[in-house]
Amino acid sequence: MQSLFTPDQMRAFDGRAISEFGIPGPVLMENAALQALAVIEQEYGDVELLSVAVLCGPGNNGGDGFALARQLFLRGCDVDIWLFSDPQALAGDAKTNYEIARKLAISILTPAGDEDLDFGEYDLIVDALLGTGLTRAPEGLMASVIELLNETDLAVIALDIPSGVDGGTGATLGHGLDATHTVTFQCGKPGLYLYPGRKHAGQVHVVPISLPLSVDDLLKADYYVPEHEDVASLFPNRPLDAHKGSFGRLLVVAGSRGLSGAARLCGAAALRSGVGLVTMAIPESTRSDVARQPELMTIPLPETAGGCLSAAGWSALEPYLAWADAIAVGPGLGKASETVELLEKLLATTKPLVIDADGLNLIAAHKLQAQLPRGTVLTPHPGELERLVGRGLPTDAQRIAAARELAQSRQVTVLVKGATSATVTPDGKVYLNVTGNPGLASGGSGDVLTGIIGALLAQGAPAGAAAWGGAYLHGLAADVAADVLGEVAMLPSDVITYLPSAIAELNPKAE
Repeated sequence: MQSLFTPDQMRAFDGRAISEFGIPGPVLMENAALQALAVIEQEYGDVELLSVAVLCGPGNNGGDGFALARQLFLRGCDVDIWLFSDPQALAGDAKTNYEIARKLAISILTPAGDEDLDFGEYDLIVDALLGTGLTRAPEGLMASVIELLNETDLAVIALDIPSGVDGGTGATLGHGLDATHTVTFQCGKPGLYLYPGRKHAGQVHVVPISLPLSVDDLLKADYYVPEHEDVASLFPNRPLDAHKGSFGRLLVVAGSRGLSGAARLCGAAALRSGVGLVTMAIPESTRSDVARQPELMTIPLPETAGGCLSAAGWSALEPYLAWADAIAVGPGLGKASETVELLEKLLATTKPLVIDADGLNLIAAHKLQAQLPRGTVLTPHPGELERLVGRGLPTDAQRIAAARELAQSRQVTVLVKGATSATVTPDGKVYLNVTGNPGLASGGSGDVLTGIIGALLAQGAPAGAAAWGGAYLHGLAADVAADVLGEVAMLPSDVITYLPSAIAELNPKAE
C-alpha cells in the first residue's frame, strides 16, 4: 500500500529530518537530484547524448533543478539552466546550488520576455519551476512557458509535481504543465492521482531521498494507493478440500423490465470473482434473460405494472437473507415506489451490503440515508453522490470531501467512481485506484463492479478492502481486456471475460 502525503505533510517531514535527525537540507536536495538523474538515464539513456533545458523557479523546487543541472553537466550533458527568478531573490539551499552552478560555469539563461522562450533545440525539458509550494496561479513568464510547452511535443520531466498543479487536490491554478514523467520525492502526492493533476503528471516515479519515515508515519496518511500485492491478498490459494459453500453465498437484488442486463452483468461478475454461489432476486418477467447465465440461481419475484420489484415479494425474498453471506442491491432496479418498501426492509439486514445505481437513487429520493446499516458499501458515480448529499460536486476534491462526510457520519464505505475511483472508509481514509482505462466508460461497467465487490464481501473481505480491492480488480481486468480488444470496442461483458486473467495476474495459484 503506497502512502500519499500532502505538500504540508511533506514539508513537516522535511523539517523533522533537518531538526530532529540533523540531515542537512542540501543533502535532501542532492538526493532528489540524483534520483531524478537516475530516472532520466532509465527513460532516455546516456545523458552525454542529450540536450537538456532545466527550468528553475525561485524556491526549493528550483534548487532541486540547479542540483540536477550540475549532475547532468558533470556527466557530459549539454545542459542549460533557464532561470525564471531574480538571482537576488534566491535563498537558502536553492541559492547554494545556484552559486555552485554559476561557479562551474554552467550555462544560465535569464529570459526577459516571451520572445526569448525557444526550446526547439532541446531533447528534454526539466520542470523545476514551482513544485508543491504553489499558492497562486503562475504569472508572467512562468505562465507563458507553461502554455508554450503544452503546445509542443517536447518530453518534459517534472520534479515533485508539474508546475501549476496543487499537490493536495490535483486542481490546477491557471495552467498546469503537461509532463511526460513526474519524479516525486519520497512519497506520492494526492494531486498526482486526482484529476486534472493526474492528466498533467504523465508516468509517476516515486523515488526515495532518505527521509527517515517510520511505519507509524506511513500509517498517518489520509490517502493511499492500493498496489498489486494488497489486492492479491484478497485471493489466497484455495484449500484442496474446499467446496462451493467455502467461498460465500451472494444474494443479488436487481433488475427490472428493460434493465435485466444490469442484473445479469452483476451476477456473472460475482461468479467470475470467486464467490461460491449467487442467487438472483429479480422480477418474474426478467427470469429467462438472467437465467441465460446457467450458474446463476434465480428467485422470480412479483413485480409492478412497470416491471419493477414489488413489495409483495418480501415474503419470498426474506428467507434468503439468512442464506446469504452478503447482499448486492441496485443494478437495474428501477425507481418504483413499491420497490422502496422492499429496499427499506433490506436496509434492516445485518449482512454485508453493497448498494449501487437505482438502489442509491431510491435512497436519495426518499431520504433513507439515516437507515443505512453500518459497514455498508455505497458505489455512486458523481451524479449519484450529488443526489445522496444534496449538492453539486464539480471536482474530485469536492467529491472526496463529500464522500468522507457521508462515510464518517453514517459509518459506511463510499466508493466514488471515476477516472480515479476513490474509496473512502468510515475512518476518513481515502484509497485511490490507478487501474482501468476509458474503455470502462460505458453502461454496465458499474454493474460489473458491484458484482465484484459483492463477491469479495461474501468471501469475507472487510468492507473497505472489498471496495478498493474490487475497484482495482475491475480496472485490472479492463486493462487486460483493452490490451486485446482496444478501448473503443470493449464492453462490460468483456471485463467479466478477462476477470480470470486479472486474478491470475494477482495470484497465479488462485486462478
